[in-house]
Amino acid sequence: MNWKNWVVKKAWWIVFDGENFFAVKRNSHNDISLPKWHIDPGENAEQAALREVLEETGLECQIVWDLGTTEYLNFEWIVQVQYFAMRVKEKMTDELFPDVDWVISGNYNKIEKILSYSTDKKIFEKWAKFFKCIK
Repeated sequence: MNWKNWVVKKAWWIVFDGENFFAVKRNSHNDISLPKWHIDPGENAEQAALREVLEETGLECQIVWDLGTTEYLNFEWIVQVQYFAMRVKEKMTDELFPDVDWVISGNYNKIEKILSYSTDKKIFEKWAKFFKCIK
């Protein structure tokens, strides 16, 4: 099987408002993760990330750093993920995407401790070090 024919592209992001980071709780997946979603046809990763962070958190943000791309095998396909660090510009709405049960905010230690996935934790640590939130 040619795995490259089964690539799913996603954009993930780390959101910071100067004090707090943001994660999302999704009961449908029984996880707490960095916000993420599929890149829609016709979108690039940056457009998808900005659209999705607004839908999942109600926050309008700006991309401040491209954190790179990673790939992992998920059952029958390869998932290619582009990560971005974002800063909050303003709160736009309290309405959240149906898949998100609630948005969790907190300092680095709180969010790092509750993230469900090791990949999220590694990228999150990289971002926090870059912006000197941790040593």
